[in-house]
Amino acid sequence: MIKPEWAWMNQINQNKMKYYNGTELKWSAEDVMNNAENLSVELNEEEAIDILNATFKDNEHLMELIAEMISDSILTYNALRKNELH
Repeated sequence: MIKPEWAWMNQINQNKMKYYNGTELKWSAEDVMNNAENLSVELNEEEAIDILNATFKDNEHLMELIAEMISDSILTYNALRKNELH
C-alpha cells in the first residue's frame, strides 16, 4: 500500500502516463509581469514574452534541477516503500 503522500503516483500509474503535465508547470507572460512588478521593474507584454521564452529555451540549469528533483523523489519513494515492507 502506497502512503497517501504518494497517491499521485497511483494516478500516474493507472493512467499509464508517459509524461507529467501539471498546472504548476504552466507559465505565462502574466507570471513574468507579476514577478517584474514584485521587483519594481516595468515590462510590456512583448518584453515579458521574450523573457519567458528565453528562460525556458535550452535552459540546461532548469533541466538539471528537474532531474535532481526526480532523483530525490525516487529515493524518497524507495525509502517509503522499504518502510512499508518491514
